[in-house]
Amino acid sequence: MTADFQAHCECGEVKINLTGNPRVKGICHCEDCRELLNTPFHAVTAWNEDQLTVIDKNNLLSEYQHPRLSMKRIFCSKCGETLYNTNAMNWRVLSQYLIKKCNGGVLADELKPDSHFYYGRRIIDINGDLPKHD
Repeated sequence: MTADFQAHCECGEVKINLTGNPRVKGICHCEDCRELLNTPFHAVTAWNEDQLTVIDKNNLLSEYQHPRLSMKRIFCSKCGETLYNTNAMNWRVLSQYLIKKCNGGVLADELKPDSHFYYGRRIIDINGDLPKHD
């Protein structure tokens, strides 16, 4: 399986290969993402479990299971960088910022957000031309 996209944590010890096209590419405004990640919104790509491969030679991958939500935050225990989180559908949700940061500051066109979702639940208004869905 050849990776189409790659990402890694800040220290570079844990790497992620992504294959194919994401299920979702957009900006999430839901309460669950805000609570799990402590952020007002989350620009994401969401992938099926079989589309993501983790390379962790030193067993540094750690996970935090939210106590109330069916969500986990997966991070490097050495540098603390969140690599992805899971959602209630068990998708692998990666930050578009992380992918961009790991690829020379460029986010591939096929990964750019195409809409806002749960926009009716937002806590920050976002200007722009992307469609906004509740």
